[in-house]
Amino acid sequence: MDNQPIQSGAAADDRFLILVVEDSRVDAMVVHERLESDGRFTVTEAATLAETLERLSSGLTPDALILDLNLSDSAGLDTFRRIHDPFPDQPIVILTGEHDESLGITAMRLGAQDYVGKSQLDGEVLVRSLLYAIERHKRRLVEHRQRTVDRELQFAKQIQEYLLPNDPPEIPGFDVAGRCVAIDSTSGDFYDFIDHGDGKWDIVLADVCGHGIGPAMITVGTRRLLRSTAALYEDVGQLVTIANHGICEDTFQSLFVTLFFARLDPAAMRLTYVGAGHRGFLIEADGRSTELLTHGIPTGVDPNHTYQIDGSVELSSGQIVLLMTDGIWEARGDDHVAFGKDRAVDVVHQHREKPASEIVSELIAAVTAYCDPDPIKDDVTAVIVKPR
Repeated sequence: MDNQPIQSGAAADDRFLILVVEDSRVDAMVVHERLESDGRFTVTEAATLAETLERLSSGLTPDALILDLNLSDSAGLDTFRRIHDPFPDQPIVILTGEHDESLGITAMRLGAQDYVGKSQLDGEVLVRSLLYAIERHKRRLVEHRQRTVDRELQFAKQIQEYLLPNDPPEIPGFDVAGRCVAIDSTSGDFYDFIDHGDGKWDIVLADVCGHGIGPAMITVGTRRLLRSTAALYEDVGQLVTIANHGICEDTFQSLFVTLFFARLDPAAMRLTYVGAGHRGFLIEADGRSTELLTHGIPTGVDPNHTYQIDGSVELSSGQIVLLMTDGIWEARGDDHVAFGKDRAVDVVHQHREKPASEIVSELIAAVTAYCDPDPIKDDVTAVIVKPR
């Protein structure tokens, strides 16, 4: 018999590697010749359980295994168990004799893919059984992997949701709220409210380029960097400059992070801000709006970039500060026209008398309705800062 290590031949030339475990030389030859003549199979053989286990342990990876349960060194279902238990991912088709078909049925209940009677070795049944067994096994592997991925994504989603603010901060003289809606299990967007410890609050809106688990991982690191540096610097430009060093270490340029970082001083009713590829909007009581222009490049691109304070505004009752990611203004309806920044500002102004949390909800609902019947195609995040 051929005892050289053999790898699955399916990937190499679209032929399936089959290990035939049979101690009857005549039966083994019948199976071998039948499969080789089909043209889709490469066949190797083993005559004992010990040889089979040795070959599987040493790296043989057949696409399927044809197994006679009664060998010279093992008998019955114990033969199946001693192969299946250490190699549960190995597809096995049982060969049954005239009087042990019930063993084949029981083996299938224990994990075998199929069983074939030895009386059918000259027909199409064996080939069909093997092909079905290989395909069913592939599907089971894909389903298992997908379930694993789904569980991991759900766990990642729970972690990310946990890191978002649970409740709006209680800031004297202000009503502040935010909300993030992800199109996937995880999001590249996030927002944060950071207590500066001296009555001031830092407000963050950020968007990592892309979607899915990779950008979500970057959001976690960016959030931690900003929180770690927030208490150390009074100059928010210097704060973002230092944070950018860390973001550059944790990312590569295709996963840059745009953000808007603002420090709110309730005592002075003043908002001082710096942007890294993001702008804000100051909406007046009469509906007029002013863009809070920023000049910094996205973080994670150039570790030597220096960020400066972009502006400072004194706020009063009736005004609203709107921060939002591009998933809002770039959302498109049936006519492929973008929702737009002006429309977003109008929605906020229309609901200006409502609490900040409701304004955020109304804005996201408006974007969702605008895209209907299609879903939103990008993460959407908005933050409202509303002087009382």
